[in-house]
Amino acid sequence: MYAGSGNINSNLPLRKMKITNMITKKSFYVLYNPTTYAVGKNAEFGVQPAFDSESPGIQFSHGTTETLSMQLFFDTFNTGVLNAPTVADGLKLEAAKRLNSLAKPLDVRTYTEKVYSLMQIEASVHIPPLVKVEWSSLQFEGVLKSCNVNFTKFTDLGIPVRATADVVFFRFSKMDVKVKSNPFGSPDTAKYKTVEEGESLWRYAADEYGDPDKWREIASANSIANPRLIKSGRMVQIPAL
Repeated sequence: MYAGSGNINSNLPLRKMKITNMITKKSFYVLYNPTTYAVGKNAEFGVQPAFDSESPGIQFSHGTTETLSMQLFFDTFNTGVLNAPTVADGLKLEAAKRLNSLAKPLDVRTYTEKVYSLMQIEASVHIPPLVKVEWSSLQFEGVLKSCNVNFTKFTDLGIPVRATADVVFFRFSKMDVKVKSNPFGSPDTAKYKTVEEGESLWRYAADEYGDPDKWREIASANSIANPRLIKSGRMVQIPAL
């Protein structure tokens, strides 16, 4: 049992949870490690009425995406050097902690935005980035499905200095992994799609191959020089791999 004052995160330089944007290859560490996290996955079954039976039959339909959910805590009002993810962060946080509420403190959105922005579309691929969450034995690759930030403490000037963020990640599985678990479906036959408003080669590659970086195979098969100039209504071939 831990005996001490306050949050153990504030007293010991624990290994921090690391989150990496796999498109830009940029990483950051959370200010406070989560106290709990949860993983979940469902198996969907269809119910079939059974004649002359007290209970219906059930038939497996499909599995759902695995999720990782947690609440992250952010504080730029009291957090000091010991809890900082980096030396530079520690110096800024320690300086902010010594200022009173009438001075200009460090806005907590400096850190919450690092997480929140993981849902923004990356210009190079036209979709939100694949991210990797690493914390000791926890290794999770996926996309940020939702992020709800709640600001809970403010200075006299209205600057937020404390917040929590409830986040949910969806695990991302590449197509070769899906094929091994589902031998009845694979991207081994060519398909054709009519381009609709808002769709892109990156989205087709992610949906069909499980890898948005394979958009070049689709562009090459259709002699597309600039994938950003595809007109709605055009028929494109999704080649077999």
